[in-house]
Amino acid sequence: MKQKWVLYMAIALVLIAGGWLLVAKGKDAVSQAENRKQGILDAESKTIVYDKKPGTLDQINAGIGDSVKKGDVLFKVRSKEGSEEEVLSPDDGLVNRIAVKPGEQLMPGMPVAVVQKTDYFTELYVQEGQIEKLKRNPNVKVRFPYLNRPIEVDGVVASIAAAPQFASLRMTREKGQADVSMFMVRISVPSNADLLPGMTAEVNFDEIAD
Repeated sequence: MKQKWVLYMAIALVLIAGGWLLVAKGKDAVSQAENRKQGILDAESKTIVYDKKPGTLDQINAGIGDSVKKGDVLFKVRSKEGSEEEVLSPDDGLVNRIAVKPGEQLMPGMPVAVVQKTDYFTELYVQEGQIEKLKRNPNVKVRFPYLNRPIEVDGVVASIAAAPQFASLRMTREKGQADVSMFMVRISVPSNADLLPGMTAEVNFDEIAD
Protein backbone atom coordinates (compact mmCIF):
# COMPACT_ATOMS: atom_id res chain seq x y z
CA MET A 1 0.00 0.00 0.00
CA LYS A 2 2.80 2.36 0.92
CA GLN A 3 4.56 1.64 -2.40
CA LYS A 4 1.39 2.52 -4.35
CA TRP A 5 1.03 5.76 -2.41
CA VAL A 6 4.65 6.68 -3.20
CA LEU A 7 4.04 5.87 -6.88
CA TYR A 8 0.91 8.06 -7.00
CA MET A 9 2.79 10.92 -5.35
CA ALA A 10 5.63 10.62 -7.85
CA ILE A 11 3.21 10.71 -10.80
CA ALA A 12 1.45 13.75 -9.34
CA LEU A 13 4.74 15.59 -8.89
CA VAL A 14 5.77 14.81 -12.46
CA LEU A 15 2.45 16.14 -13.79
CA ILE A 16 2.67 19.30 -11.69
CA ALA A 17 6.28 19.91 -12.73
CA GLY A 18 5.38 19.36 -16.38
CA GLY A 19 2.47 21.80 -16.11
CA TRP A 20 4.67 24.50 -14.59
CA LEU A 21 7.25 23.93 -17.33
CA LEU A 22 4.62 24.42 -20.01
CA VAL A 23 3.41 27.59 -18.35
CA ALA A 24 6.96 28.91 -18.10
CA LYS A 25 7.49 28.26 -21.82
CA GLY A 26 4.10 29.67 -22.77
CA LYS A 27 2.91 26.32 -24.16
CA ASP A 28 -0.04 25.75 -21.83
CA ALA A 29 -3.58 25.94 -23.24
CA VAL A 30 -4.24 29.42 -21.84
CA SER A 31 -1.06 30.90 -23.32
CA GLN A 32 -1.69 29.25 -26.68
CA ALA A 33 -5.20 30.70 -26.76
CA GLU A 34 -3.87 34.17 -25.96
CA ASN A 35 -1.17 33.93 -28.66
CA ARG A 36 -3.54 32.83 -31.45
CA LYS A 37 -5.61 35.81 -32.52
CA GLN A 38 -8.54 35.42 -34.88
CA GLY A 39 -10.51 37.96 -36.88
CA ILE A 40 -12.92 38.07 -39.81
CA LEU A 41 -11.64 38.73 -43.33
CA ASP A 42 -13.24 41.86 -44.71
CA ALA A 43 -13.01 44.14 -47.74
CA GLU A 44 -13.63 47.84 -48.14
CA SER A 45 -16.47 48.93 -50.40
CA LYS A 46 -16.90 52.13 -52.39
CA THR A 47 -20.33 53.57 -53.12
CA ILE A 48 -20.37 55.28 -56.51
CA VAL A 49 -22.39 58.48 -56.49
CA TYR A 50 -23.48 60.00 -59.79
CA ASP A 51 -21.89 63.44 -60.16
CA LYS A 52 -22.51 64.32 -63.82
CA LYS A 53 -25.24 66.24 -65.62
CA PRO A 54 -28.84 65.04 -65.11
CA GLY A 55 -29.77 62.46 -67.71
CA THR A 56 -31.12 59.04 -68.62
CA LEU A 57 -29.21 55.83 -67.92
CA ASP A 58 -28.50 54.54 -71.39
CA GLN A 59 -26.17 51.56 -70.85
CA ILE A 60 -24.92 49.28 -68.05
CA ASN A 61 -21.60 47.60 -68.81
CA ALA A 62 -21.17 45.42 -65.68
CA GLY A 63 -23.29 43.06 -63.63
CA ILE A 64 -23.30 42.10 -59.98
CA GLY A 65 -20.24 39.93 -59.22
CA ASP A 66 -18.29 41.12 -62.27
CA SER A 67 -14.62 41.95 -61.86
CA VAL A 68 -13.73 45.53 -62.83
CA LYS A 69 -10.60 47.63 -63.06
CA LYS A 70 -10.13 51.22 -61.95
CA GLY A 71 -11.28 53.46 -64.82
CA ASP A 72 -13.57 50.89 -66.46
CA VAL A 73 -16.79 52.40 -67.82
CA LEU A 74 -19.65 51.04 -65.70
CA PHE A 75 -22.52 53.18 -67.02
CA LYS A 76 -23.28 55.51 -69.89
CA VAL A 77 -25.78 58.31 -69.35
CA ARG A 78 -27.46 60.49 -71.99
CA SER A 79 -27.78 64.03 -70.68
CA LYS A 80 -30.75 66.27 -71.42
CA GLU A 81 -28.51 68.27 -73.73
CA GLY A 82 -27.73 65.11 -75.72
CA SER A 83 -24.14 64.59 -74.58
CA GLU A 84 -22.93 61.23 -73.27
CA GLU A 85 -21.63 60.98 -69.71
CA GLU A 86 -19.55 58.03 -68.45
CA VAL A 87 -19.50 56.64 -64.90
CA LEU A 88 -16.15 54.98 -64.13
CA SER A 89 -15.11 52.39 -61.56
CA PRO A 90 -13.13 54.14 -58.78
CA ASP A 91 -11.07 51.03 -57.88
CA ASP A 92 -10.18 47.51 -58.88
CA GLY A 93 -12.74 45.15 -57.41
CA LEU A 94 -16.05 43.37 -57.78
CA VAL A 95 -19.42 44.92 -58.48
CA ASN A 96 -21.32 44.31 -55.26
CA ARG A 97 -24.54 46.18 -56.02
CA ILE A 98 -26.24 48.06 -58.85
CA ALA A 99 -28.86 50.51 -57.64
CA VAL A 100 -30.21 51.75 -60.99
CA LYS A 101 -31.68 50.30 -64.18
CA PRO A 102 -31.67 51.31 -67.88
CA GLY A 103 -34.01 54.18 -68.68
CA GLU A 104 -33.90 55.59 -65.16
CA GLN A 105 -33.48 59.31 -64.71
CA LEU A 106 -30.24 60.12 -62.86
CA MET A 107 -29.60 63.24 -60.85
CA PRO A 108 -26.32 64.40 -59.24
CA GLY A 109 -25.89 62.86 -55.79
CA MET A 110 -27.71 59.59 -56.58
CA PRO A 111 -25.92 56.36 -55.52
CA VAL A 112 -25.71 54.09 -58.55
CA ALA A 113 -23.48 51.15 -57.57
CA VAL A 114 -21.17 49.66 -54.96
CA VAL A 115 -17.72 48.28 -55.84
CA GLN A 116 -16.01 45.97 -53.35
CA LYS A 117 -12.23 46.24 -53.39
CA THR A 118 -10.21 43.06 -53.92
CA ASP A 119 -7.63 44.00 -51.28
CA TYR A 120 -8.69 42.40 -48.01
CA PHE A 121 -7.99 43.10 -44.35
CA THR A 122 -8.67 41.61 -40.95
CA GLU A 123 -8.84 43.34 -37.58
CA LEU A 124 -7.47 41.65 -34.46
CA TYR A 125 -7.59 42.67 -30.81
CA VAL A 126 -4.06 42.36 -29.42
CA GLN A 127 -2.69 42.63 -25.90
CA GLU A 128 -0.49 45.62 -25.11
CA GLY A 129 2.45 43.30 -24.40
CA GLN A 130 2.31 41.97 -27.98
CA ILE A 131 2.15 45.34 -29.76
CA GLU A 132 5.95 45.77 -29.77
CA LYS A 133 6.30 42.50 -31.67
CA LEU A 134 4.14 43.88 -34.46
CA LYS A 135 5.98 47.21 -34.55
CA ARG A 136 9.31 45.42 -35.00
CA ASN A 137 7.94 42.77 -37.35
CA PRO A 138 5.12 44.25 -39.49
CA ASN A 139 5.10 41.26 -41.86
CA VAL A 140 3.03 38.40 -40.45
CA LYS A 141 1.71 35.05 -41.59
CA VAL A 142 -2.08 34.94 -41.82
CA ARG A 143 -3.77 31.55 -41.85
CA PHE A 144 -7.29 30.51 -42.75
CA PRO A 145 -7.58 27.39 -40.58
CA TYR A 146 -11.16 26.32 -41.25
CA LEU A 147 -10.95 25.75 -45.00
CA ASN A 148 -10.81 22.19 -46.34
CA ARG A 149 -7.31 23.07 -47.55
CA PRO A 150 -5.90 25.60 -45.03
CA ILE A 151 -4.30 28.62 -46.71
CA GLU A 152 -1.41 30.76 -45.47
CA VAL A 153 -0.64 34.20 -46.93
CA ASP A 154 1.76 37.03 -46.12
CA GLY A 155 -0.01 39.89 -44.37
CA VAL A 156 1.23 43.35 -43.44
CA VAL A 157 0.38 45.36 -40.33
CA ALA A 158 -1.46 48.38 -41.77
CA SER A 159 -2.37 50.21 -38.58
CA ILE A 160 -2.36 49.93 -34.78
CA ALA A 161 -4.93 51.81 -32.73
CA ALA A 162 -3.46 54.71 -30.76
CA ALA A 163 -5.53 53.82 -27.68
CA PRO A 164 -6.94 50.54 -26.29
CA GLN A 165 -10.48 49.64 -27.32
CA PHE A 166 -11.31 47.67 -24.17
CA ALA A 167 -9.79 45.72 -21.28
CA SER A 168 -9.81 41.92 -21.40
CA LEU A 169 -10.53 40.15 -18.10
CA ARG A 170 -7.56 38.02 -17.07
CA MET A 171 -8.22 34.28 -16.80
CA THR A 172 -6.16 34.26 -13.61
CA ARG A 173 -5.61 37.38 -11.57
CA GLU A 174 -3.37 37.98 -8.60
CA LYS A 175 -4.13 40.60 -5.96
CA GLY A 176 -3.74 44.12 -7.37
CA GLN A 177 -3.25 42.88 -10.95
CA ALA A 178 -5.09 44.91 -13.59
CA ASP A 179 -6.90 43.56 -16.62
CA VAL A 180 -5.13 43.51 -20.01
CA SER A 181 -5.62 46.44 -22.40
CA MET A 182 -6.52 45.31 -25.92
CA PHE A 183 -5.56 47.30 -29.02
CA MET A 184 -7.16 46.90 -32.45
CA VAL A 185 -4.66 46.01 -35.18
CA ARG A 186 -5.55 46.02 -38.88
CA ILE A 187 -3.63 43.60 -41.10
CA SER A 188 -3.76 43.94 -44.88
CA VAL A 189 -4.19 40.65 -46.73
CA PRO A 190 -3.46 40.29 -50.47
CA SER A 191 -6.23 39.13 -52.76
CA ASN A 192 -6.47 35.40 -53.36
CA ALA A 193 -8.93 33.47 -55.51
CA ASP A 194 -9.62 31.09 -52.60
CA LEU A 195 -10.45 33.81 -50.09
CA LEU A 196 -13.80 35.50 -49.48
CA PRO A 197 -14.94 38.15 -47.02
CA GLY A 198 -16.36 36.55 -43.89
CA MET A 199 -13.72 33.82 -43.58
CA THR A 200 -11.84 33.37 -40.30
CA ALA A 201 -8.25 34.69 -40.36
CA GLU A 202 -5.70 33.72 -37.70
CA VAL A 203 -2.29 35.07 -36.63
CA ASN A 204 -0.07 33.05 -34.29
CA PHE A 205 2.11 35.35 -32.15
CA ASP A 206 4.35 32.43 -31.23
CA GLU A 207 5.70 32.61 -34.79
CA ILE A 208 6.62 36.30 -34.60
CA ALA A 209 10.17 36.92 -33.46
CA ASP A 210 10.68 38.97 -30.31
